[in-house]
Amino acid sequence: MRRAGLAIAFLASTLLAVGGLHAEDPSSVRRVVVTGQAAPGGGTFDRFSVESLPIVAPINGKGQVAFFATILRGRSSEGLFVSSGERIGKLAADGDAAPGGGVFSGFGRHPVPALNEGGELAFAAAIVGARAVEGIFVASPRGTRAIALAGAAAPDIPSGTIASLDAPAINDRGDVAFLATVRRGRESLDAIYLHSGGKSRKVVAQGDPAPAGGAFTGFGPPALNGKGLVGFGAVVEGRAVPGGLFVSQGGAIRMLVGAGEETPDGGIFAKFSERVAVNDAGAVAFNAILKGAPTSGAIYVVDDRVRRIAGLGDPVPGGGVFSHFGLWPSLSATGAVVFAASVDGGASPVAVFAASRKAISRVAGVGDRLPGGGTLVSFGLYPFAAASRAGAITFATAPDAVGAGAEGIFAIDPASVR
Repeated sequence: MRRAGLAIAFLASTLLAVGGLHAEDPSSVRRVVVTGQAAPGGGTFDRFSVESLPIVAPINGKGQVAFFATILRGRSSEGLFVSSGERIGKLAADGDAAPGGGVFSGFGRHPVPALNEGGELAFAAAIVGARAVEGIFVASPRGTRAIALAGAAAPDIPSGTIASLDAPAINDRGDVAFLATVRRGRESLDAIYLHSGGKSRKVVAQGDPAPAGGAFTGFGPPALNGKGLVGFGAVVEGRAVPGGLFVSQGGAIRMLVGAGEETPDGGIFAKFSERVAVNDAGAVAFNAILKGAPTSGAIYVVDDRVRRIAGLGDPVPGGGVFSHFGLWPSLSATGAVVFAASVDGGASPVAVFAASRKAISRVAGVGDRLPGGGTLVSFGLYPFAAASRAGAITFATAPDAVGAGAEGIFAIDPASVR
């Protein structure tokens, strides 16, 4: 279902190097959770990653951090958790009762949660013991509710039935955007839905007309802001652009940038990141591969215009040049873009950066000290950094190839990011 091989419209660039932290004073970094730490309900945290996927640990303005983890010697083998400073709480784990019947049976197929400012967590999960085999849910300390369930009728697609669900995004109003595969007779089609006010409505589906011509044939995971704007990447078939980045609000879809269009730096956009980031001002951040341009790839923001944030070969603060970018960037309320990148010729082969309109700052890199002792030696196979609306940053660490270094999730508060 519409992953990183969505034909020519999507970029699946990877970072295979190692990384670390900018702050000389480790007090500017706080530990969220590490392997071996006690898990709520018994057992200890084991892993925070799933093979072939980045670790995404969203953070909100309260400093709460959500994450997926597997558990050793516990009542549950995996689950979704939220850290609030010194305390970690479980929001959902395998074996817990699922709204609508049955019990949760796994989160590893959909390990990327979404977190809003109110502490509500949107996630996808597998279910056993019920008619539905998976669903989209929203959990908080007040309880868990179902947003969509496999096997239910697909809204706005006549004779359609929801077959599978994935990639929820949630805003502060509790609206949830998500991907779905819909079966209709013998055919299957992909769709993006927005659940708001207790109802789900179709945003766009495979076969719908695209704004620049042709028809949509596949979608990346949606991003959602507080005003109900849904941003997404899509593949398009027909005599038009072969793909692009789009936004939908109030039932109207418009294209922000399309494959084949000229970039601000010369050449054309060739491919885009599968995921994008949006903020409440309506800005959209994305990665792109370019053709015929001075640089082969770059990170851009679309707000009042298309602006390049950083390009491959650009100089890096502290020395070296950017050589690869992470799978997709994050975006704060002020428009600061947070991204992971590998660096050639610098002090750290991989680092995390925050870019404002004025400058790019290095906030994390190889060799930096970690709270509690030790050195960060790796960001894992797919380095990624998440940004809160206020500009706080989270990132995951992993052991290197010989097992040195800790596996865990760490956060940098906004005041420490410069």
